[in-house]
Amino acid sequence: MSKASVLHRRDVARGLALSIAAALEPRLGLAAARPSASCDALPAEPWTEFGINIVGPALSPSRRGQYAKDYIYPQESQLAYYRARGFRVARVTFLWERLQPRLSSDLDAGELGRLQTLVEAARRQKMVLVTGPHNYARYAVTDGEPQLIGSRSVPTAAFGDLWRRLSTAFRPVQDGLIFTIMNEPHDTENAWASIAQAAVDAIRDIDPQRWLYVPGDGWSSARSWREHNDNLAIADASDRLVYVAHQYFDATAKGSYDRDYDADGAHPQIGVERVQPFLQWLRERRFRGTVTEYGVPNNDPRWLTILDNTLDALKRARVGGAYWAGGPWWGDYPLSSEPRGGHDAPVLSILTKYTDHCAEPRSN
Repeated sequence: MSKASVLHRRDVARGLALSIAAALEPRLGLAAARPSASCDALPAEPWTEFGINIVGPALSPSRRGQYAKDYIYPQESQLAYYRARGFRVARVTFLWERLQPRLSSDLDAGELGRLQTLVEAARRQKMVLVTGPHNYARYAVTDGEPQLIGSRSVPTAAFGDLWRRLSTAFRPVQDGLIFTIMNEPHDTENAWASIAQAAVDAIRDIDPQRWLYVPGDGWSSARSWREHNDNLAIADASDRLVYVAHQYFDATAKGSYDRDYDADGAHPQIGVERVQPFLQWLRERRFRGTVTEYGVPNNDPRWLTILDNTLDALKRARVGGAYWAGGPWWGDYPLSSEPRGGHDAPVLSILTKYTDHCAEPRSN
């Protein structure tokens, strides 16, 4: 998976064009899912739940950028929309450079405050929030090319410093907050295991109990998991780790879906097949796992069948995940799960088959 393709999947070329439907969502009166019972307890094993990515804090193009112009944080009404449809887990990532503009220095007070506000909003919605840096195991010292963790410009100790500071800031919040130590590390020159271990050790120096998500190298690809992560095993005396994979279903597995279903050579079981290397690896090692990115276009129901089959396979393996992606700045992004024209996106018809409907809608 190339860097250019990932930016194409996520970036603000489409994202900065506000989705009118999503922006108006609080006023549209979209029908809330009807709960069967009240359920205020947070999920005991959130990595087995099927959640949602809500994109905003990690939007580009500038590595640091200006809040409300280049990037946003989700409003509680956006969390409430997904909570009312049964989602009990939300993944919201940020850019390291925005939270800590200079390595091994204080966290930016404004950015930390926005993250703290988001954490509290998720807790009010009785949702588990999964958060961490969307940085591919890199950091841009300036707004130039990001450098790999472990390089002279970005020493591994600086990554540990970030996690010590974050762990200190959020130590009072134990329930409902999971740290994912990095998004999609790649091309780390076989250094990812030691980098990840340094982050886990730094967190455990402050916080021995928080659940931590550890992604795999190689863009965290489920289908190539064994190629990049067969020997990945992070030591944690607390035994509170969950390994993280991602998987898309287009021909390149990059998530860009540049061609249609037929041209991509897709078939109903392609997703099931692609996640098997990761699921087999988890079973062999008796590790916990989750898949925190997958997504399909809304414009062809055959993609929805692939998604349905894949989520069923994950559920049977007691492995959950998070759909890519919600958020109001996606515009016409074909994978968006945001409402369109006052109606839920087509993909919600599949996703809500796998969410927990015991929660009542909440107002912010």
